[in-house]
Amino acid sequence: MFTKNLLAAVFVMVCGVFAFAQTDYHQVNSRLGVLPFTGGVGGDGEAVAAMFLSQNVIPNAFTVVPIRAEDRAAVMERLFRVSAFADSDTIADIGRVIGADYVLSGHIRRLGNGNLIIATVVSVHTFELVAGYYRTFRNLRELRGFMPSISRHLVNATLERSAPGLLPGLAVSPAVMPADVEGEAPDYGLYAQALRDAHDAETLAQILAIEMLNTGKYAVIPRATSMRDAIRDWGNRTAVYDREEALDRLLELLWGILEAAGAEEDYDGIIGVLGRAAGAEMVLTLETREMGGVSSFAAQIFRTADGSPLAGASRGYELIETGVNMMAEIALLLTDPDNASERLAALNRRRRRAELFGDPARFWSVGVSAGTSFAVPWAIGTVQATFAPFPFSFLRLGLDAGFVSATYGAGYSSFYPFAHAVFFMPFTQGGGLYAGAGGGFLVARYNFHGLPETRRGALMDFTVGVNVWNMLDVSYTLRTNFSTANGKVSVGFTHRFGAWGR
Repeated sequence: MFTKNLLAAVFVMVCGVFAFAQTDYHQVNSRLGVLPFTGGVGGDGEAVAAMFLSQNVIPNAFTVVPIRAEDRAAVMERLFRVSAFADSDTIADIGRVIGADYVLSGHIRRLGNGNLIIATVVSVHTFELVAGYYRTFRNLRELRGFMPSISRHLVNATLERSAPGLLPGLAVSPAVMPADVEGEAPDYGLYAQALRDAHDAETLAQILAIEMLNTGKYAVIPRATSMRDAIRDWGNRTAVYDREEALDRLLELLWGILEAAGAEEDYDGIIGVLGRAAGAEMVLTLETREMGGVSSFAAQIFRTADGSPLAGASRGYELIETGVNMMAEIALLLTDPDNASERLAALNRRRRRAELFGDPARFWSVGVSAGTSFAVPWAIGTVQATFAPFPFSFLRLGLDAGFVSATYGAGYSSFYPFAHAVFFMPFTQGGGLYAGAGGGFLVARYNFHGLPETRRGALMDFTVGVNVWNMLDVSYTLRTNFSTANGKVSVGFTHRFGAWGR
């Protein structure tokens, strides 16, 4: 009886696992559209979209929807109007045109001496931001190395958040800067600066939306189009908003619009309109101000029902790069102010680790290998570690232990600690080529028919090798004291710290 019950329980468990797998498998049939990224230079946006499409994790999880030739003009026309901010209405509209359930899109922009990529996945049916990722990169070659981990993060986050209605909705308003719309003549220099400031504000708004999503507390709905329409509707109903032209000219600078309309005293009404337009219980408002070369970014969450404030946070920054790094802190302060300090400390530790180990051009590893010199010693075992404080190079420290002499009746053993300075060229799928030079100190012990002899000396090394998938390492090292030379061929295993998503 016990055996039958046990078998029945196992059968039920297997059926449950199978049913769960079947339930999850329907995501493979979800249709994903991948759009060209906005921003960048020349064909960067198309190149980034192609990089995503080349990652196996995406077609393994979704049915990828191509953009048909007859739809391409309409899609590109809509994309032309999309800036750094994720306008989920526009993205969802494009998704409906191409017949997708989810749309992967994003933006590329210059950031200091490097670049920033912001990638998001929006649900066509719920307008929700279901996944997001951002990071800095030097060039497209380096970005290609990050693509496996970025793609896997977006896919996993999309599948995890595929069930709608489980979290309270948070509508994210466009980030705005107070502006004076009363000028009689346009100042094009100031207008150009306003465009740059607006771009910065939109970039920070989208990153904050991603960080708010990552807290797992809200279903994030960055519906800029609906909010613009809601403001227009509210202005028409209250008969106080007569500056439609300012709405387009100031790039949706919400605070400027409200000030121009003289509507500050009815701000609670605006919150309700924005929240109801997006179908959200909460509204996140964002504002940036610039004073004396220092910018301030303020965020506040309001309840849609009565316009009452729920949480708020602000930070100051001088450079946009600093502002980008502050968005995770603001998200924590908005969602968990009581434990913010502890969580911020953990966040900073993760950032330091990511900066140290997350760069594909920095090869941090430990490894072991076996090899031969095809002479004395015939067998060589190696333990080694690499340190990469700078990109495209590393310092390798190791120890060779040599054994076995080809001479009959002769014993041999040696130890050779060494250090190499190496140039490193990473592959896009992990590992890379390397070449370098260095040296070490050999201590060799010979035993000729019971007569021991010890020899010591410094040697110069020249080494080349290839590492595949961050695991398999094959190398050749030429060693010489400039009177004789010897070579070592070795094959081994490496463990790379922070291996970036192969």
